[in-house]
Order: sequence, then structure tokens, then C-alpha cells
Amino acid sequence: METARLILRKLLHPPKAILYLLPPPVFAALIFIFATDQNRSGLAYPIYSMSAYSLVILLAAVPGAIKKLRARLWSSERLQRVASTGIVGRYLSDLRFRGRLSIWQGLAVNVLYAVFRTITGICYRSVWFLSMAVYYFVLAGMRGYLIWCNRRRESLGQSYEYRCYRKIALLLFLLNIPMGGMIVLMVRTDSGFFYPGHVIYLSALYTFYTMILSVVNIRKYRKIGSPILSAARVLNVVCAMMSVLGLQTAMISRFSTSGDGYGMLMNAITGGAVYGVVVVIAICMVVRTALSKKEATPREQI
Repeated sequence: METARLILRKLLHPPKAILYLLPPPVFAALIFIFATDQNRSGLAYPIYSMSAYSLVILLAAVPGAIKKLRARLWSSERLQRVASTGIVGRYLSDLRFRGRLSIWQGLAVNVLYAVFRTITGICYRSVWFLSMAVYYFVLAGMRGYLIWCNRRRESLGQSYEYRCYRKIALLLFLLNIPMGGMIVLMVRTDSGFFYPGHVIYLSALYTFYTMILSVVNIRKYRKIGSPILSAARVLNVVCAMMSVLGLQTAMISRFSTSGDGYGMLMNAITGGAVYGVVVVIAICMVVRTALSKKEATPREQI
């Protein structure tokens, strides 16, 4: 197991020479393939694989680059004076405070997106859009519940946080109802996303970034020992996985020439995997909450 971790770490964090020299020519070759309409040539498939790997290692390098940039900025005396006062200083220095604000941010984004999908679903009479709206309304409701729990945790103690954590796990099973409806509609009606022009590449970059960031944040916030913030990070992972599924539908509709059957098969496989992972996450949360009650000191949450 340790050997596999080391291999994975080396693949995600290769030497700087590879990080700097590999992505530019690979991305240039990818642009050339798209520009010359050679999507199905023999050279295209290895370029696709190398471009995907290049994107992954670049995204994996982002957190380290941000840390170095933050360290350089902190060396500025003027910035230190600004950061040491008021809400800015608290945001930069208090990880728990940043976690609470991120729950509000996620709630606002989910509500706005759900309202947008509701309006478009009514205008276009699309069951697919309406099912997406229901999914994001449920997700927003779960974030709202975490905000309410966070306000009461100081007076009720950490045992109350564990109860909130367990309820979020149970609500994930409820979230699977609209999620399952979305996946079934996606497969049966061959529905999905469509991004015009080069927006699909920006969407891919954003999707992979949010997925990696959500996983990194789970490790970061588990050090705090707050079940509420851990549950919020789990919701971020669930949302990121649905974004990956949506990106796959857009990529298939844009680049696939294998017919509708291929798209339906891939959507069924990926959709089923996402659905199954969410179920496993919910079960693990319930089990870990039960184990925490048997221990004198709470265990770290996922």
C-alpha cells in the first residue's frame, strides 16, 4: 500500500523539468489535432492521454504554487499590517473561520444555480433541467442545515456536531433520489451538457481543479476535528463528482463519433460509479459516527 502511494505521489508530482517542459508541446499538439480535424487519427489518442496527464500534474502543482505565492506575499510588511486587522486577518489566519464562510459561499452558489435551472427547465419544458434544480435545492438545504448546526455547536458541544454529521450522512441518501433521477434521465434520453467553442476546455480545467481541491480540503480540515466542517467538505466532493459526470457528457457530445450507444454506455458507467461512491461515503460517515460514540475521544472525520 505504501509503495502504491509513493508511485502515485511521484506520478502526480514529477520533477520540475517534466512539469515545465511536458505540458506546452502536448497542449500545442492537442490544439493542432483539433484545428486540423484529426480527432480520430492514430496520433490523437496518445496525445489525449498525455494532455490529460499534463492537466492533472499542473493542477496537482497548484496548491504548492499557492503556498509559495502566499509566503512571498506575507513577507510584505504592508500586507502583514492589513492582514493583521479585521476580518481579512481572521480569514487568512483562521482555518475554521474560512471553513464556515465556505459553507455560506456554497449555499449561495447552489441556490443561484438551482433557480437558474428551474427557470430554464420551465422555459424549455425540460425534465432534465428540473431534476438538476431539485438536486441542487436539496444540496443547498443540506448546506443550510450545516450553517444552523454551526451556530448552535458552541452551546451544545461537539457531541451535537457528531449528531449533525450523522444527519448529513442520512441526508446524502435523500440526495441520491434526485441524483439517481438525473442519471436515469441522462442515460435514457441521452441528455447532458453542451459547451460552445473553447468553453469546454475551461470547464474541464475548472472541474478537475475543484475535484482536486475538494479532496485536498478534506485532508486539511480533518486536522481541525470539526465534524460540521468535515461534512461540508464531503458535500464539496459530492458536488465535484457530479461536475465530472456533467463534463463527461459534454465531452462525449462534442468529440465522440461512436454513436449514441457509446455515450449512453459511458454515462451509465460513470453515473453508476458516482451514485455508488456517494452511497459508500454516506455509509462510512454513519459508521464513523457510531464508532466515535464508543471512544473516549472523537475520532477524525472524513
